[in-house]
Amino acid sequence: MIKKFKLLLILIFILNINSVNARELGEATEYKMTIHKLELCKTGSTIGAMGANWNCIDSADVSGGSIGTAIDIGSAAIGVGQAAATLGNFGKVKTGVTYTHIITTLSRDIQITGSTSSCVTNGDGSKETNISNARGGGDSKASGTPVSSKLWVPAMTGQDASVRSVSDTTGSNAQVNGTILDSHLFFQSIMTLSKPYTLKPGQIPTVTMAFDTQSALAARSEGNCANGGSDTEMQAAAPTATLTIQGQ
Repeated sequence: MIKKFKLLLILIFILNINSVNARELGEATEYKMTIHKLELCKTGSTIGAMGANWNCIDSADVSGGSIGTAIDIGSAAIGVGQAAATLGNFGKVKTGVTYTHIITTLSRDIQITGSTSSCVTNGDGSKETNISNARGGGDSKASGTPVSSKLWVPAMTGQDASVRSVSDTTGSNAQVNGTILDSHLFFQSIMTLSKPYTLKPGQIPTVTMAFDTQSALAARSEGNCANGGSDTEMQAAAPTATLTIQGQ
């Protein structure tokens, strides 16, 4: 039996962040991201409000497969909705225990090639990039061939309670809900599984993830590339992902 959980897995910025900052979204044909850790949280875990802290009860490390390896999920590498990689081993949890949340730890830098309606990627950004102002973002231009660029999840405060930055892949120095520091190289996201997961005896589940990167690139200030404006910063945006658990 196959169960599919719809998640915004990269979980970098939810739609309200894009709308507040008028970011112009476009397709990423290259989108090399690195997931470092997957954790499941037991029943009773909570995400909490903005500025509070997550409560992950009895965290279970289910990392496996392509964890720690850069994976290209761009539209030129895989088709929309096709499985990109095996990323977790949900068979590592205790049998009979029900898990309701998943925490993903990722690198903030993502290798991206692509374009929005006004801009194309044209150079690397830096970790100082910010969701609300032009600081250290990737270069862009109004037309031409997109250049493969290292772009970043922007720093932010009070934007979405399901994301926070951490200082290393183990989750040290976790910030409060909704805060990503520009000094941190990694970030985490937490999501509620659409259906709780319980490992049954004898099961060997396999976890794969499929992605859609049609809106996974952002020009920070809409229209500035075409208008010749100075604020032409490019940033990483969130692809849509489908998490599939096979074998239960």
